[in-house]
Amino acid sequence: MIFQMFDTLVREEPDGSLSPALAESWEFDESGLEITMKIREGVKFHNGREMTVEDVAYSINRAIASSYTSAFTSTMDRMEVVDDTHVKLVLKEPYVAILSCLCSASLAVVGKEEAEAAGDHFAKNPVGTGPYKYTGWSTGERIDMVRFDDYWRGTPAIGNLTFKIHTDKSTAAIALEKGEVDVLYYPNTSDKRHLEELAGVTWAEGQASTFWYLAFNCRDGVFASQKLREAVCYALDRDSIILGGANGLGIPTESCIPMSTAFYNPDFAGYQYNLEKAKELMKEAGYPDGLSVTMKTNQSSQYSKPTEIIQAQLAEIGITANIELMERAAYLEETQTECNYELTFYVITNNISDPDYICTRRFHTSMEGGGNNFTLHKVEGLDALIDEARGEEDTARRQQLYDDINQKIYEHAVILPLYQGMTYIAYNSGLSGVYTSPSERHYVYEYSWN
Repeated sequence: MIFQMFDTLVREEPDGSLSPALAESWEFDESGLEITMKIREGVKFHNGREMTVEDVAYSINRAIASSYTSAFTSTMDRMEVVDDTHVKLVLKEPYVAILSCLCSASLAVVGKEEAEAAGDHFAKNPVGTGPYKYTGWSTGERIDMVRFDDYWRGTPAIGNLTFKIHTDKSTAAIALEKGEVDVLYYPNTSDKRHLEELAGVTWAEGQASTFWYLAFNCRDGVFASQKLREAVCYALDRDSIILGGANGLGIPTESCIPMSTAFYNPDFAGYQYNLEKAKELMKEAGYPDGLSVTMKTNQSSQYSKPTEIIQAQLAEIGITANIELMERAAYLEETQTECNYELTFYVITNNISDPDYICTRRFHTSMEGGGNNFTLHKVEGLDALIDEARGEEDTARRQQLYDDINQKIYEHAVILPLYQGMTYIAYNSGLSGVYTSPSERHYVYEYSWN
């Protein structure tokens, strides 16, 4: 919804490429610490006021000051106004993924005077520069928008836009079938066959930015043993986990660098399913007769169903995995914040199209606990590789660095990559311009009726 009402300085396209948006162009200085951006002129807010460079600088500095946006702004120091058409973003350190960060909805441009006047109530009266302007909100039911005729890209083809909230996905699918809604994001996978066969409905699916994996507590407990971790890695069959746990909607991967990012290497070879190898490693680890462990997991079926398949596969090598279903907040507190777990099945969404988002947050030792690095591994040289990759501008060298990071994580069995998630949409076949987006960045501005 934010992407309909607001614009960012840089835009991520459906294929993951970056293009100018409110920033027409940009230039890095020699140090890599300053980016001067030319701001588009003549852009209007929904109330008719023309956007200024002061609005742009205010918006980015407002985001930098917020703890909620630290995943995108941690390398940013400040944004300064240069002149009537230019701003300068000053970084704390060179960071080559910075443009991807500027695509985040959290860094969309708001009107300074409008946001300051509304204060905490700005969310209930949002004013942006996007193709659609807010007209009403019925809590728990719907959010209404109308096209903004003065949008800088041109007037949108669709006149009225309503986001309906359905707490039950099956009810939402029925609403699509009846023509009460036109686009349904993430319908139940169990409804896939029915929706595919419906006249007047199109089903589309593609790669998502969700990366599903098995994580070990590499420091505390039995999985401090690398050989035991390796045994588990060889014991799991990705295809079966996807089929039985994700209704077939997943893409097997052996890489810790997600497919949805730059520098993913399709030729990287990780752990292959090998039951005999897994059993041999169980003996070498000192567990010839097996052992019992606890797998804490989110009670949502997205997590619990794959965990049940993993449980059955581990039983094949003598590991009794006792599943402990937990409410989401408690699960996150126990596993990711407190790191109180043995092994768990989890997902990370790569919110920028650059591998650093995952590599730093999940594998750098400076990020241990607090919801980021919860594997607690100690892999010599890994931090240095991640640090170098963050600031490396040479593409070939950066590719080599991420290949080396991948190799180290594989060699030490820090995690077991399982599959890339998939995104799927069912929609009225009379609409054109609807597409799947790995990062769920849907621009209704590009939709139109046939």
